[in-house]
Amino acid sequence: MFESIKKNIKQALLIDYVDLEIDVKSIQLELLFDEKGDLTTNICMQYAKLLSSSPKKIAESILQNFKHPLIKEIQLAGPGFINFFFNDDGFESLLKFQKEPNSQAKSINIEFVSANPTGPLHLAHGRGAVVGDVLSNLYEFNGYKVDREYYVNNTGNQINEFLSSILFSISETHSLSLPYQQYYKGDYIKEIANSCYEKFKESINDNISTDQKNEIANFAIDNLVNKSLEVLKSSNINFNSVIYETDIMKKNHFSKALSVLKDKKLVYDGKLKQPKDYKKTKKENNISIFKSSNFGDDEDRALTKNDGTPTYFANDIAYHLDKVDRGFDKLINIWGADHLGYLTRLKSALKSVKDDIDFEVVFCQIVNLKRNNVIQKLSKREGTILELDSLINEIGTDNFRYFMCYRKNDTHMDLDIDLIKKENKENPIYYIQYASARTFSVLKKKNDIVDKSLIWSSELKILYKKLFQWHDVITQASNRNEVHLIAHYLENLASCFHSYWSASKARPELRFLDDNQNISSHHEYLLTRFQSTLNDGLSILGIKSKTEM
Repeated sequence: MFESIKKNIKQALLIDYVDLEIDVKSIQLELLFDEKGDLTTNICMQYAKLLSSSPKKIAESILQNFKHPLIKEIQLAGPGFINFFFNDDGFESLLKFQKEPNSQAKSINIEFVSANPTGPLHLAHGRGAVVGDVLSNLYEFNGYKVDREYYVNNTGNQINEFLSSILFSISETHSLSLPYQQYYKGDYIKEIANSCYEKFKESINDNISTDQKNEIANFAIDNLVNKSLEVLKSSNINFNSVIYETDIMKKNHFSKALSVLKDKKLVYDGKLKQPKDYKKTKKENNISIFKSSNFGDDEDRALTKNDGTPTYFANDIAYHLDKVDRGFDKLINIWGADHLGYLTRLKSALKSVKDDIDFEVVFCQIVNLKRNNVIQKLSKREGTILELDSLINEIGTDNFRYFMCYRKNDTHMDLDIDLIKKENKENPIYYIQYASARTFSVLKKKNDIVDKSLIWSSELKILYKKLFQWHDVITQASNRNEVHLIAHYLENLASCFHSYWSASKARPELRFLDDNQNISSHHEYLLTRFQSTLNDGLSILGIKSKTEM
């Protein structure tokens, strides 16, 4: 529909500007939601310099020459905007417009949550978990094959500190004298320590072997990973694959990548000024270093430690190349904002090894918990965290999912528990579900479908235009990987519906059902389309529509 209007704008312009070369795709059209019109374009200002003419003069040319069967009036507005007004057929075309389904069968790997397995999932993980799952739903809605992946970083110093904390707790509980320190606190450490002691108590003494320590650590890690997956599953977040860092290390991807980087002279042997490796490793050995400063990073980065083993960065390169080997066309990671500086080195290394890799990262800023208008102070290491399952149990799955993707993912968010618990229009998801229930109620009560003329109130026109906007919202959300656009759209769509409902109370002729509970074919189609759009949007958010409130 918009394409045909754009073509007619071009034709109108070429009557007076015959030599103008103009691409229809460059013409911008936007919906208006006030009395100024239904559509607007800035083409007059867009081409004023090229045509050496004023926007007003260009607009006058279009106003004189433009014709379209769905437009009843056009007006000049402001410094050179042109506003269009639909006729009745134009509004009908808006409602009946259906976007062609995506025929692409591309496969996408979306990796999210991927927390260090040193503690239960908590509030900070919730945002990335929901954003990743909703983004996966969005791509599936658009016809892509999506693989949801959970990556477990089960190597490195944090695992040593995690194991030390477990053994410290065991020593303290059972009056042993094991030489370990406490790095992680909280009841969850005591619970895991008790489970580890019950399983490995015959091995736990002053001389625990390295193999036995690894068994204890792996048992504890699997315990936490499985609990995390269960918590996520309870809020409708499921994964196709769970990948462990140790398994990736066995596949030898890193040595292949290192060879390619060396061939491209992007790796040198030497020492970094401030080594990033373990405190107890020797510093005198040369290490392999990636020239990430060539790609805008603030310094070069180590690929190997002083003992010759790969760094976390090196393992991450191997992990993403493993994804490519598994046949994915596109890779998307959901990261916390604290990893923002890490993107440059990883992306440059991956592009250097495989230049056609399609790799993107969506960053999620921190979430603060707010109660009684006060921000709560939470700390994982101090054991004062809000575990994710406690949060979900308190506010409910629908509220959890909706509010975790309500704000733009790269902005800070205060999760206001008091507001979320409200069951009124202040709570957006309640407001949306109420619109769903009202629609279902009308369709359930209707008797016959009758033909009668439609009264085009301003509220009805806005509702038609808002429904049409759904296709653009889906496109923008996909192109920008911004799921908050869907949450905001559904809130606005529900608001348009409630506005029409309120208007019909003052004007009975606008009501969906007459005194005999009959409904017009126009209204019946409108409600069906509204319900379908609401269902699609909520489904992408991972929320079911409600039929009653």
